[in-house]
Amino acid sequence: MTRRRMPPKRGYYDLPGGFADWGESLETGLKREIKEEIDIMVADLRYFASFPNPYSYKKVTYFIVDAFFICKPIHPERMRPNQEISEITILKPDKIDLKRIAFESTRQALLKYRGKFVR
Repeated sequence: MTRRRMPPKRGYYDLPGGFADWGESLETGLKREIKEEIDIMVADLRYFASFPNPYSYKKVTYFIVDAFFICKPIHPERMRPNQEISEITILKPDKIDLKRIAFESTRQALLKYRGKFVR
């Protein structure tokens, strides 16, 4: 999990990611965003789920759909946060405080992940 340094939802937990650029696939955008945010590469991306998410920023609400992937980090020991992130925390999925998650779509993805993979 990352902790957001910037609005919206500064101080709340999030997952690395962001918006895909024009002409970019979701997978390519995710790899780029993870590299930009926590400075590692990922491999073996597998689509997991998507959830709608109203994203409010600077008095404008964007109605988006967030796509979630499961992937493997390459050299996770090299992770370091960029200027948008105050910290990176490794947490077991069943130990994450869902009240501290920045966005409802991420909360829903974590609940689905827990139900599918955590026993």
